[in-house]
Amino acid sequence: MRRVEGLPADLPDAARAYLDALPLGRIVGFPLAPLDGTGVPAWKTALFLDERDTLPGNMPSGYGYGETDGQAIVGALAEIAEAIWPTLTMRERPHRLGSYRDLVRSAGERGVVDPLTLCLPAGSPVGLDTPLAWTQAIRVATGEPVLVPLDVAAVDVFELPPGYQPFTTLITNGLGAGPDLEWAVGHGLLECLQRDGNGLAFRALDRGVVLELGPDIEPKTRALLDRLDALGIDVLPKFATDEFGFANLYVVGGEREGRGPRVPIMLSACGEACDPDRDRALHKALLEFCSARVRKSYGHGPSAEALAVAPPGYVEEFLDRATVSLAGEESRALRAMMDWARMDGSDLRRHLSGTVLSRQGSRAFDTLPKNPGGDTRARGRFARETLDAAGFDVLAVDCSPPGAPIGVAKVIVPGLEVETMSYYRIGERNARKLIERDSPLIRFGEESATRRPVRLNAAALARFGGRQPLLDTAEVDRVVGPLYPLYREPEAHHVGYRLAQGRVA
Repeated sequence: MRRVEGLPADLPDAARAYLDALPLGRIVGFPLAPLDGTGVPAWKTALFLDERDTLPGNMPSGYGYGETDGQAIVGALAEIAEAIWPTLTMRERPHRLGSYRDLVRSAGERGVVDPLTLCLPAGSPVGLDTPLAWTQAIRVATGEPVLVPLDVAAVDVFELPPGYQPFTTLITNGLGAGPDLEWAVGHGLLECLQRDGNGLAFRALDRGVVLELGPDIEPKTRALLDRLDALGIDVLPKFATDEFGFANLYVVGGEREGRGPRVPIMLSACGEACDPDRDRALHKALLEFCSARVRKSYGHGPSAEALAVAPPGYVEEFLDRATVSLAGEESRALRAMMDWARMDGSDLRRHLSGTVLSRQGSRAFDTLPKNPGGDTRARGRFARETLDAAGFDVLAVDCSPPGAPIGVAKVIVPGLEVETMSYYRIGERNARKLIERDSPLIRFGEESATRRPVRLNAAALARFGGRQPLLDTAEVDRVVGPLYPLYREPEAHHVGYRLAQGRVA
């Protein structure tokens, strides 16, 4: 049975479509905006599955934000769809076992993804003869079937064959949802571009390039900036890249000295965006920044924060459902976030002052791409055509629920990169970017336990003149240091749960 609690009766049609498409269970929603004074609508939703033993430890939930409560609720429910439907569809889908070379014999080179183009972890032993588990994706431009490793298609361990060890940590990058598959693919593709473009440009590697906003900012964006200024919040919109003709930017900031924030973890809030249109990107990143403030406070602040907005019993039931993941939480992320949770605002600000909150240069906002581009479906099409022209192969795994009026997809673009600073995943593009910056993260010479080869195919290696680039993982760890919570966060409430018990980690 599907039961809905806490959501308003006048839901947008898109929200009802997501509700109708979700598996049976109890869906709970509540606003997070009361945790801050920005006035930006932000909602939390969660699905308590009726068959709780089906996916033990899996607690499908989502955060959403927007200009209205309706938009925020749609976003939060879309995140639940992204969290649950890939697992429900992929675990029932047949997979193939074999190496790249084995599968090419039957499917041809265009029918199988070369694993050496998938941004492997540095030093990974995976090669063309390594047995892997594969699932079917489609080539978005043509609809052709293409086999991709489950290691990059899956988002949860429930989707893997029993005993299978993926060659990298399963991640959600590239997930998208919408009213149809094309919309979902567009959503996921824009995220792939966003993460590829900002991965070496912000967080621990923040270059401090602040955007100079001129007088022609859209009125709704200017109004929100003025509201934040009146609250004593200094907003830092920053430039990541304009590669591929997209405005890739992010927004950070926090209260001025002596003004707070009320919960120190809010200082780590960040909103990201990648869009063909600079105005849309800035507005989206600014809304997400405001949403991140309450999300951080709710998820990783003192337990009283969550209890102040969640319905009675919700946090306790959430933790009960997540017991399995509490035991298996990524220890580095949990320890680091607990360290932050014990800091006061001044200490955390000092932590972030040399990177996240730094100002080292500027870029005029009106020099960024300006291409309104229509809705997510149209902008995704523009992104795919742009990448096709640049020689990239846009693939998508269809995870849409059968017979439902929504689409869910995981987009995979061999050659685009993600998670270099957290999981040492790196390929040709990030290696070249680091070399061009004369970064100590990339070395040449002898391999070692911490100087690990960037895994490249023969063509990519030739473009480096046959020299094997090495990622210095010890230097990566040094650079990231205590800033790891900017890359990986523990599950919501896990920090507050442990702190309330007086536990160190």
